Amino acid sequence: MAGNFQQFIQKIRDINQRYSEPHIEMSAAVRFSLLALRFYLLFLVSLMVYKFVTMLG
Repeated sequence: MAGNFQQFIQKIRDINQRYSEPHIEMSAAVRFSLLALRFYLLFLVSLMVYKFVTMLG
């Protein structure tokens, strides 16, 4: 059982190492769009947390 878990962890480490650097070039517009989407996601999550907290109180 522990051997299977160690193999699983090693496989995850290998995958993370293989894909640690992006293989495609991103333009400035793509980087900006991804950054905007990240901020939008954080904004939506914060709104959901705020709504949850206000419903509790």
